[in-house]
Amino acid sequence: MNPKKIYDAIVVGSGAAGGMAAKELTEGGLSVLLLEAGPRLEPTRDFTSHVWPYEMPYRGFDKPGRRRTSYWNQWIANEYSSNLYVKDTEHPYVTTHGKPFQWVRSRFVGGKLLHWGRHAKRLSDMDLKAADHDGYGDNWPITYAELAPYYDRVESFVGVNGTTENIPHLPDGKFLPPMGLTCAEKIVQKLAPKVGMRVIPARTAQRTRRINDLGVCHYCGECDRGCDVGGMWNSVSDTLPAAARTGRLTLRPNSVVREILVDPNGKARGILFVDRLTHRHHEARGRVIVLGASALESTRIMLNSVSRFWPHGIGNSSGVLGRYLMDDIGGPEVSGFLPILMGREPVNEDGKQASVEIVPYRNITSRHPKFIRSYTHEGWSGASMFPGFARSMGGFGSEFKQQVRRYYTAPIGFNLRGEMLARWENHVEIDREVVDAWGIPVLKIHCEFSDNEREMGKDAAENLLELFHALGAEIQNVSTSLMPPGSIIHEMGTCRMGDDPKKSVLNKFNQSHDVPNIFVVDGSSFVTSGGYAPTLTIGALAARASDYIVEQLKRRAL
Repeated sequence: MNPKKIYDAIVVGSGAAGGMAAKELTEGGLSVLLLEAGPRLEPTRDFTSHVWPYEMPYRGFDKPGRRRTSYWNQWIANEYSSNLYVKDTEHPYVTTHGKPFQWVRSRFVGGKLLHWGRHAKRLSDMDLKAADHDGYGDNWPITYAELAPYYDRVESFVGVNGTTENIPHLPDGKFLPPMGLTCAEKIVQKLAPKVGMRVIPARTAQRTRRINDLGVCHYCGECDRGCDVGGMWNSVSDTLPAAARTGRLTLRPNSVVREILVDPNGKARGILFVDRLTHRHHEARGRVIVLGASALESTRIMLNSVSRFWPHGIGNSSGVLGRYLMDDIGGPEVSGFLPILMGREPVNEDGKQASVEIVPYRNITSRHPKFIRSYTHEGWSGASMFPGFARSMGGFGSEFKQQVRRYYTAPIGFNLRGEMLARWENHVEIDREVVDAWGIPVLKIHCEFSDNEREMGKDAAENLLELFHALGAEIQNVSTSLMPPGSIIHEMGTCRMGDDPKKSVLNKFNQSHDVPNIFVVDGSSFVTSGGYAPTLTIGALAARASDYIVEQLKRRAL
């Protein structure tokens, strides 16, 4: 980084939002400085995709006695992947007593795209204009027609596999060939219509054939460990190399952003950041600031950017900054076994790590009496390297082994992914009494579910039980409780877009109403959650905002 240079744009964050923005802005002719809080990882060295359990000191499980401070870290950050998540002791946050929130972070070049779930679905006008359908909340300031070309652009570059289904509220995309279904998935797809459910292959950003000279999935089935062959959408293999090829990208890792700096007129002039390793402060100057650090982190940066112009956080004249926090809801789950598949010859069924999903069906053509909006179910099935169900089986010795082997080829399960309503009282603020390892004040998070989410969860659990009975499945586990907010890692809202500057922070191009050379392109800009994976929409919004930035700079309007 050249400290004397004024870059055309400074992008903060290198994941889905920041990586896509860096690619689009540099290809648009702009000089871009990309600041990432964490270090750069080397896939062939730091990812454990192809390491066998017997090669790991603890056989793939976590080190005994390791203290995990969040629900998510206890659940997913095992010996294979714990190095891909932050240490909560270095990155603290505060929650309201009795209202837990799980804030899962991954501060590395590439962010959470290094090991994300890869579900890549488009929102429709049922989501973008949800208030028109049920009268709750606010509409987005954009339509599906305005966003569709950017969905096309992102899918055409990163590659999304799926099937054309002609479902109005789940728009089709520019799909690569879908991944094949397992035996259990084919059975579910055939029988689910008997209980009014439609099952389709999951739409995921895993490449089933070569596109744009990027890597192809080879079905190792360990995407959550980091993909060292670059077979799925992530910044390290996809967007950042494309940006680097332009010769206009400067990447500076280990740069923990503290705040946005302003000029004598209150306009953004640059970024103040802390070197992660030396703890020294540095300034970077840019004509445009693009925040893509993740929903809560971008909002934290803005709330910490206090000056005489912006005493309550930069761009916060409306008082809306930090409000309307959302996550998708999850937790209700039913799992068990299909008797027809018990005891068969095992085949590689966990290789694709993408299964099937039940198309959203509640509150689409009719209204449920107890809740609004809709939900979907994501499913899984088949043999896997770690048959977790064995923990709940009795017996020992050869009898136990025979029982596990009999059930090994027959597992099946479905869970809930549903929409959390945007509510003013769910919000974040700065707690200046607590700082992170770099002396930056942290967020205090106030968030809880409403009756709408709880009723949705009950309905989802009941419907899954109905499905399992229709399948003739042997039910092993039924969970009806919701996971704490944040657990699905789909944080959205807190810096919402809208047409009215008094009710929103950003306009329809993700541009600050108050400070025109600040753009926020991650999930914080969402007005509604849609109820399923936001990543594809984040990429599309980042691409759309980048087009607008390039155009405005060329016109000298910023």
